[in-house]
Amino acid sequence: MIGQPRDPADTHRFPAPSFAEPESEPAPEPVPEPEPELEPAPEPAAAAEPEPEPAPAPVSLEKPEPEPEPEPVAEADPAPEPAPPVPSAPVPDPRQALARSPLPAEAPAVPHVGERPPTYGPEPTAVPEADPDVLGLLAPDTALEGAQYGPTVLRAVSVRGDSARFRGEPRRDTLLVTRFGDGPDGLLLAVLGSLGRTGAADERPLDPAAVATATGEACRQLAAAIGRSRAGLAADLRDGARDRLRYGLQRLATGAVAPLRALAPESEPESQSAGEGAPSPASLHCLMVSLDPEAGYRAAFGVGPGGLYLLRSGHWIDAYAARLLHHPDGQPPVPEAPVPDPRPFRFRLVPATPGDILLLCSPGLARPIADEPAVAHFLSSHWAHPHPPGTVDFLRQVQVRAKGYADDRTAAAVWTE
Repeated sequence: MIGQPRDPADTHRFPAPSFAEPESEPAPEPVPEPEPELEPAPEPAAAAEPEPEPAPAPVSLEKPEPEPEPEPVAEADPAPEPAPPVPSAPVPDPRQALARSPLPAEAPAVPHVGERPPTYGPEPTAVPEADPDVLGLLAPDTALEGAQYGPTVLRAVSVRGDSARFRGEPRRDTLLVTRFGDGPDGLLLAVLGSLGRTGAADERPLDPAAVATATGEACRQLAAAIGRSRAGLAADLRDGARDRLRYGLQRLATGAVAPLRALAPESEPESQSAGEGAPSPASLHCLMVSLDPEAGYRAAFGVGPGGLYLLRSGHWIDAYAARLLHHPDGQPPVPEAPVPDPRPFRFRLVPATPGDILLLCSPGLARPIADEPAVAHFLSSHWAHPHPPGTVDFLRQVQVRAKGYADDRTAAAVWTE
């Protein structure tokens, strides 16, 4: 062996035959190496050495490989499902919410009557300034009332004018709806108090708290006086005793309006004596309805400016003046006829006729009804339905906007079904 020459191939293969052949057999066995994912794979490797024949096993391992392919398909299914919540993410952004806030610009404008739009906007702008010591005297922007007793339906509202809403001034009108007694002897009252603005250049400013106190006190005094005389007034109203009612109610109204007249402009008496001044802005009116279904009359009375209108068959009648307010064509009956100033005390006993609508209102609504035919037509067209409007609809209708009429509005209407 030593003296013989060695083939280079033999020298290279010499160590190989002794170890390579036995190691070549386990070479196919590392095929189960994908099992090391479970980490106990090295133990079955020792058991696989005595079984060299299952060499085709790796072929079976290649077949299950396509089986895990449907697994990524399942992963792809949930991917489109979370996609819809993704667009919901930008919704909570406050900047986008603020950018979309000016929806009123896209909304239709609040309608108005007349050729030109009103000067002020339709919604409140400024809140009145308050005194921390007299917060109990604050009046809300709007007061709304409603009632129904048998065939009688009442709707009442008092709302701050567009001018006061814009300037941050309190509501000067006051509404008080109350009831005394029950049954045939009961009385339903709607008391309206107002202290309007004269518009004079020398008009002194009034304390808002004092105005609220005066109008509220005047309404309460008149209602309390009627309540104490309820039995006699209910009997007179049921019987239609015109003279007795006029005398008694005039005494009560003139006494209750004293707090309002105390705030009247100081120059008012002198101007009135000269015949060049306007009537007192202090106004106190009441609508009195009997709860007896057999009662055939309603009484309306008051002191100062205001309006009492009767809507019958689509035509407005000035009940205080006993004249037709507007013709069906919208023109006043006598355009050139001067309208006399209201008397110190006004009273009217109105029959309770089914289908009629009796409206008592403060100067803020009485003026546009009398001077603007479009306002009267608007209300008559909305109240021509067989059933009275709801309280919210009544508020919206009383707020009909017209240029030049931006004062507080207070109204009480009675439907007879």
